[in-house]
Amino acid sequence: MTLGERIKSCRQDSGMSQEKVAELVGVSRQAVTKWEAGQSAPNTENLFKLAQIFGTTVDLLLPSQETGLSPAEQIYYLYKMEEEKRRIEKRQRQKKNILTALLIAGGYIILYFIGRVVWCDLSWSNFVGWLFTATPTGQHSYLYGWLLSSNLFWYATVLSVIPALFGKQRFSYTVLAGFTLGLLLGMVFGPYPEGTGWGQGHYGWAIWGVVFFTSMVIGIIVERHQKSTAVN
Repeated sequence: MTLGERIKSCRQDSGMSQEKVAELVGVSRQAVTKWEAGQSAPNTENLFKLAQIFGTTVDLLLPSQETGLSPAEQIYYLYKMEEEKRRIEKRQRQKKNILTALLIAGGYIILYFIGRVVWCDLSWSNFVGWLFTATPTGQHSYLYGWLLSSNLFWYATVLSVIPALFGKQRFSYTVLAGFTLGLLLGMVFGPYPEGTGWGQGHYGWAIWGVVFFTSMVIGIIVERHQKSTAVN
């Protein structure tokens, strides 16, 4: 008798449906169906849960005669397989997080270079000065120059990149989108013709700030919603 057949037999002897077993173990009904059909096998943690639900022991669930291993050896083997699976999944998550962080950083770098090309004059400076120290000049460059001079450009970059390294990818993408949208809206609607002294005649900083911080809130909400969806 295979492991799947033993699980099915124990479930039927206990008078439980697949839905009930799935609920008690904390998996989907489809997972239980696949276990019983031999299409997949429960991990070590779920195997112990099944033994507890059926009022039996793990060694009675495992078909030792088919593998040539003792129940204890099978449990150890399952444990090592599950441990290796978790290591592989962890490495994959880390690679994905690093890639996302690089993409986010790349997005800010592109914005930086676009700003330099559009608003920084190369004629009075060398390339290094143009790239790093030149003051942005030109029409509607106030917001871009303010973000650089206040270091908010780089603070926003760090605020987007660091969470991506810890798997908060949706938050990072949302904040990058908010930064970009706030910059564009601030440049389009920021100039104040009356020339009021408040904000040096330019409300772009306020528009950018509202959009950027709103994107942070949206990013947090999206992350929490995704987390709750994954749990359910």
